[in-house]
Amino acid sequence: MRNEHHRHRRRAGSLVVACLGAAALGGCANFSEVSAEHDDLYMVSATGVSYTMSIAALTSAARDKASAFCGKQQMQADLRQLIRGWRPMQVELYFRCKPVGLSLQALL
Repeated sequence: MRNEHHRHRRRAGSLVVACLGAAALGGCANFSEVSAEHDDLYMVSATGVSYTMSIAALTSAARDKASAFCGKQQMQADLRQLIRGWRPMQVELYFRCKPVGLSLQALL
């Protein structure tokens, strides 16, 4: 009985730590709405609100946002340009949505 209780307690503790970690990571960046640019380009920016998030993690979060935006249209994100700034820590990501499995090089 005692071992069973400790297992449930440890599992619950791990779940709480995982949830807090996800909430902390999500709270480290502010995102713009995806905006339409010219020539079928879209842009999303992410700004770090503290220095607890690395520029690599900020870039990855912006890529995830672009992928989610295109995924809602059953398409995939084709990343075109990345601009990084350090004061404040910021990433601007320009991308296009393309059909899954299609290479934009094939269209040229």
